[in-house]
Amino acid sequence: MARSRALPIQPFMDLYTNWPDNEILDLHRLRSKSLTLLAIVCMLRPSDVAPGAEMFDVETETTKRFEFTVSDVVFETDHMSISLHGIKNDYTRRGYNITVPKASDPKVCPVLALQSYISRTQSLRDGTNNHVFISLKKPHQGLTVQSISNILTGSIKSAGLKGTAKDFRPTGATSAMQAGIPEVAVMKVGRWRSADVFREHYVHYKASQDYTNKVLGISQSD
Repeated sequence: MARSRALPIQPFMDLYTNWPDNEILDLHRLRSKSLTLLAIVCMLRPSDVAPGAEMFDVETETTKRFEFTVSDVVFETDHMSISLHGIKNDYTRRGYNITVPKASDPKVCPVLALQSYISRTQSLRDGTNNHVFISLKKPHQGLTVQSISNILTGSIKSAGLKGTAKDFRPTGATSAMQAGIPEVAVMKVGRWRSADVFREHYVHYKASQDYTNKVLGISQSD
């Protein structure tokens, strides 16, 4: 398994802080912002929001295609709930439910960004196409995995960094672990089943500035 890199998050925060508010931000950048913040916080793969997987329904004898639609996102006062179906590791096809609390800074809040994006693009959906992330040109179809990847790669470039869409998963995992969030919570949000895979391939530990002092038992006042 290839080991992706963990990107610094601050350049993204600086970028979005300098952008206009969600309500007046152009739709291309609003889509990019909401998708990128979601990719970091939820450690998303492009295929998680453009799954493309299918399941055969025995009762109706038809094939159902999994999609990430607006009905899979529920906004509450202080958080949003997301349901992902037909994604990697979803062997039972029961899906995954993720709770994302709001950020204290509205400029970089994934909940507010996605809520604004869905609301402002609702008129582009005709009832038969209810994908969350859609093309902003007619026909307004759900984005493919490649399109999602391209948007995320563009976000990385806009932040002045180098990397690929695959880097967002280890980026979110590494940042969460360095922030002291319990491993079991990070794995649940990121939908990992194996702790070994999670630790070996997705968490890039970096020594803190006071690491050496702590190992040697040197106090900061010395």
